[in-house]
Amino acid sequence: MRYLLLLVLFISCGQKEEPVPVVEQSLETTFDPAMSRMVLKGDAQQLSTKWDAYQSFITELENFDHSTAAALRLATFIDDMTVSVPEEVASQPVKSRLKVLETRVKSYHALLTHNTYDSKKQQERYDLVIIALDEFKIQMMEVFAQQKSKENLLKT
Repeated sequence: MRYLLLLVLFISCGQKEEPVPVVEQSLETTFDPAMSRMVLKGDAQQLSTKWDAYQSFITELENFDHSTAAALRLATFIDDMTVSVPEEVASQPVKSRLKVLETRVKSYHALLTHNTYDSKKQQERYDLVIIALDEFKIQMMEVFAQQKSKENLLKT
């Protein structure tokens, strides 16, 4: 019995283990990232230059490398924006658009944390982030347009 056990042990030890294949995750983007086409103007632009959290978010987005760490930084900056909305634009529509932007940024970050993901899906989620950013900018400018409209009505 002992000899049989030693024989089995000796035979099993002679087999070579094959190395586990390593899956490399490329940080290169295989898609064409969208760019924001909306430019703030007038009072909205002046407000945005004074809003530190917004400037930090935009700077991070301009230097975005589509890594998980960069997406996490973007999510952190969006959290900072949420708690520091300037009083001039702290209307419900602006807060709602900011919440949509926050959701889309965090959704993109969640996608990047997966081991495998389709570049088409990555493209779609990133495009949704840019669309949400453009809609947020439009909403900020609309607040100032409504304020000017009210002022003009009061003048007449």
